[in-house]
Amino acid sequence: MVQRSTQTACRQCGICCRSGGAALHHADIALLEQGVIPRRDLVTIRKGEFAHNPVSRKVQPTMEEIVKLRGKGRGWECCYYEPVSKGCSIYGTRPLACSTLKCWAPSESLKLVETDLLSRIGILGTDSATILLISEHDGYCPLPDFKNLGYNLDCRESETLKRLDKSVNGDIAFRNHAVTISGMVLEDEMFLFGRPLFQMLHPFGLDIVQDGMVLSVRINRNRKRGAGEKYRD
Repeated sequence: MVQRSTQTACRQCGICCRSGGAALHHADIALLEQGVIPRRDLVTIRKGEFAHNPVSRKVQPTMEEIVKLRGKGRGWECCYYEPVSKGCSIYGTRPLACSTLKCWAPSESLKLVETDLLSRIGILGTDSATILLISEHDGYCPLPDFKNLGYNLDCRESETLKRLDKSVNGDIAFRNHAVTISGMVLEDEMFLFGRPLFQMLHPFGLDIVQDGMVLSVRINRNRKRGAGEKYRD
């Protein structure tokens, strides 16, 4: 006999919060404008970056840009999660995705996935100088074709690695230059430009080797090539 869950409320197990910070939607703009959630606590998942889709339950390229709450350190545990109390430090003013989420009845929250998302431009509003900086980064440092990256590595390994070397170093150079011309960039970097490209390559079985100031992308023959990492909307 299949037993049905009788859960009707959050048990504060912390699994949702430890899986990643929530994506932001247009309904959350007031939280940013009021300073409840500062931009330094955000990270952008650029369109085309691989992410876990809760609807399809697959790791796949994102169809839209996603601005979400950042994780702690190198992990994705929400920056507002308090492990001791297993609670949220901004619970009373948490984002829509968090207030909607019911792990025991997820249908309502699943409807939010990749819909009515808040973008960087939507957050910045009339800050034309910063919007221009983001546009320059997107143009100068486009994401590689992650969907076909495995195929390209198998069929054109040397050419693909050289292209990734150029992209990885170009991305870092742009970020370093942006920091020198604006102190704001250092604090808001993950929101403005998203994760550095070299961090996105690790799940694809690629390692980064540093020689002085130059980064090189190498295939890790001993590690299974995956499709990406988990993110939560």
